[in-house]
Amino acid sequence: MGTYYRHKKTESIDVPYSFKCEQCMKDSGTLKATIVGMEAEINSNYRDLEYNKQQKLNEQAHKNLVRDAKEAYKNATEKQIFHTAFKDECPHCHKPQSWAVSGLKDKLFENSIVSLIVGLIVAAGCYFFSGVDNAMQIAIAAFGISVVVAVVFFVVNITKINSKKKKTANVTQRNVPVIEWGAIQNILNEN
Repeated sequence: MGTYYRHKKTESIDVPYSFKCEQCMKDSGTLKATIVGMEAEINSNYRDLEYNKQQKLNEQAHKNLVRDAKEAYKNATEKQIFHTAFKDECPHCHKPQSWAVSGLKDKLFENSIVSLIVGLIVAAGCYFFSGVDNAMQIAIAAFGISVVVAVVFFVVNITKINSKKKKTANVTQRNVPVIEWGAIQNILNEN
């Protein structure tokens, strides 16, 4: 049985932004949000990748960054949903901003769905490959655990959203961040 190596790469880009605090009304100054593309991965039998495979890995990591940056831009400009990379804590009073709730809502089901998918895969693996008499009960238990984990993730996310809503409920003026998308215009222009 041969050995193989996983070669992984991610790309990221900094996006400058600022906001006027909804609590203390002070300007945050220029801050940086780091948008990180999904990790690209190539498996190889060798510790070092060949040139063409390294290029392919680099291209995939870059495509992932472009896709995620474009999604963050589209969500912010069209839907007023701000990526969680845009931190909302005021550097002066350290209080949250109401515009950040949208980013939390956007990620509400993400962890729950992943845990259900993993649970389904583990349950199927237990049922088909365990080779024991009570394989069905083991599979049901494995999926049941993943459902519980999914519910816990969902409750934690709802709690975070409600907490932030409560902390920002009494603001007198609702603001949104000023994001300098021009700093990454070359990424946004790519196909």
